[in-house]
Amino acid sequence: MSLDAKQLKESLVRAGLEVYRSRASEVHVAERVRSHIMDSGVRVLLVGDGLEVRFVARTQRSDYPEVGDDELFARVRTLVGVAAQARGFAEITASSVDVKDPVDDSRTLDVWNEVTFSKPVSDVDAAIDAVRWALSVDRYVMP
Repeated sequence: MSLDAKQLKESLVRAGLEVYRSRASEVHVAERVRSHIMDSGVRVLLVGDGLEVRFVARTQRSDYPEVGDDELFARVRTLVGVAAQARGFAEITASSVDVKDPVDDSRTLDVWNEVTFSKPVSDVDAAIDAVRWALSVDRYVMP
């Protein structure tokens, strides 16, 4: 399969998906948080001659102030990861991300414990199916 990011983006848009941004080797799928605010936790990557769909699921330390990082990652793995694995996704990274105050970078507002899942797919149609599934999953694990 010979595909570039522009062709991939066009295919995703034709399938009714909204694109947040595209780069040379990946397309970030948009999610409307509110009418004018978008986020992007789902991506399609061009990897060699194939495609890969990735998404991020997370907890927020502020939701569980009494719980350590290991348990927060375990919550994501249990509440999102089990379903993701059943759909062919595998965990590729887990990291804690400081969420900084946009006005004062020295101030940390929260810490997100993020787990990234990935699935290689055979073609654009399979990527679209995997993206739609990833968009349907509640990737923010709340109390």
